[in-house]
Amino acid sequence: MARVEKKLLGQILINANLITDKQLDESLKEQRRTGQTLGYILISKNYISQQDLINFFESKLGIPYANLTNYVIDPEIVKIVPYDIASKYNLIPLLKVKNTLTIAMLDPLDSFVIDSLKYTTGCEIKPLVSTREEIEKALELYYNVKKSSKAEVTAENEAADLNELQQFANKLQGIPDALANIDGSSDNAAPVIKLVNLIILKAIADGASDIHIEPSDKNLRTRYRIDGILHEVMTLSKALEPAVTSRIKVMANMDISEKRIPQDGRAEMKFQNRSIDLRISSFPCVHGEKIVLRILDKTGIMIPLEDLGFAPEVLEKFKMVIRKPNGIILVTGPTGSGKSTTLYASLDKINSVDKNIVTIEDPVEYELSVINQSQVNVKAGFTFAGGLRSILRQDPDIVMVGEIRDNETAEIAIRAALTGHLVFSTLHTNDASGAVTRLIDMKIEPFLISSSIICVMAQRLIRKICANCKTAYIPSPQFIDKINQLVEANLPDNFELYRGTGCAFCKHTGFKGRTTINELLVPNEKIHAAIVERAPTSVIKKEARLNGMKTLREDGIYKVIEGLTTIEEVIRVTQIDD
Repeated sequence: MARVEKKLLGQILINANLITDKQLDESLKEQRRTGQTLGYILISKNYISQQDLINFFESKLGIPYANLTNYVIDPEIVKIVPYDIASKYNLIPLLKVKNTLTIAMLDPLDSFVIDSLKYTTGCEIKPLVSTREEIEKALELYYNVKKSSKAEVTAENEAADLNELQQFANKLQGIPDALANIDGSSDNAAPVIKLVNLIILKAIADGASDIHIEPSDKNLRTRYRIDGILHEVMTLSKALEPAVTSRIKVMANMDISEKRIPQDGRAEMKFQNRSIDLRISSFPCVHGEKIVLRILDKTGIMIPLEDLGFAPEVLEKFKMVIRKPNGIILVTGPTGSGKSTTLYASLDKINSVDKNIVTIEDPVEYELSVINQSQVNVKAGFTFAGGLRSILRQDPDIVMVGEIRDNETAEIAIRAALTGHLVFSTLHTNDASGAVTRLIDMKIEPFLISSSIICVMAQRLIRKICANCKTAYIPSPQFIDKINQLVEANLPDNFELYRGTGCAFCKHTGFKGRTTINELLVPNEKIHAAIVERAPTSVIKKEARLNGMKTLREDGIYKVIEGLTTIEEVIRVTQIDD
């Protein structure tokens, strides 16, 4: 859950004729985007001067002004509030009397920040008002840091390179007691900031798609999903859990005081001159909050369609289909099966100056050149269905919808395909023929499905054998016979297959990198008729196989024969064929 907006300050200033309704609306939009305090934004936009705001707080609301140039702050008091929070919300602690902590703030009416401070410090909060310049100077002086001008997280400011971070990680193995009591002050918070950056940067460098940070009753486990498989990479002291979790939630503009419900947020990180988008979610568990970070490299290298691992006959047929002027092309598979990569490669292949290509995605995972990409925003009412409806008023030739999730989106997509547009989208189904059943389940009339679908591509990602430790072996004759039966091959009994023995390059897994296995269904007249007649999936699949379609498992076995992967890997990612 993102930060909840508080209109109290804005409404008071409107009532006092110090700002307008329009200025407040624009500032609140900026606040939702950046997470900055409302007072900070109003001053930054020159909607109100700092002095006018301070005078208003003092004279009308009775909130005293703290002239920080006259304050000498006890360093022990500064340690009470983590630098992350002080810097993000433009505040600094001044004084603590019994259980009351006095804070100088730019926006002393921000109840969200005050509630967070109460939770973080365990103190009652007495807010005073001060200027942005004075607070920033105090932050620099007392926390001994330079304030960054960037709103996003830039890990390269925290650590020069991965070697430095790796050395730091080695020092943290078995976390010494001194680090287990991090309290968020500048000296103590720096290791946590550096640790979180290490976890993220190492994941990016290792090619991970997701980071899992999971609390148990005894420790904090970190796992990376690499090539579709989760690997444990680090186990930290349980005492570090609050600091690590809070740091990540601050990065994602989440409510650090809310631990009872799931939250979602995002952050941005710079890595080797690339912009990395992090989609972050928290989930309350028995022993604490589980954090998952999805890594999206928007500036990564585009993989050409020819390099995705399609079999030659599948590639040629698919390239012919995507050049048709209209119809709907569906790519199906579970989450993490490479559907978006296939869609992006397809659009890149057919992109030209004479075509208007528009997409609606959630999220935009890769930025394509000269293609109009948009991202859904459910909170703002911008859904797949609504976005697609608007796209059709933009004179498109080709439309890409990130996912068909409901009846409304499906109906609009099919209508677009039937009115002269080429539409690309995805569905979550186990195989290609299952896409028809899924659309019928969405209450789409079979005759509309039959008339609009020109291709369904089901796919999975399988791990490739590590080229560095790839070793040949001769399987049993019975195994060769089984392969010959499954794919109608004619392999000799002494045919060599391959496997990885494990090495440092592949982190001793025997696999490095992934490729696709595919199942391409291009409907013929019999399949069109079967769809109209509401034939079961098994009938459509049988007819497609008679028409030359190879199943996912068959395509995988051919890749085993080619020496790209192992039979165990193919079995892991495919279901048994009927």
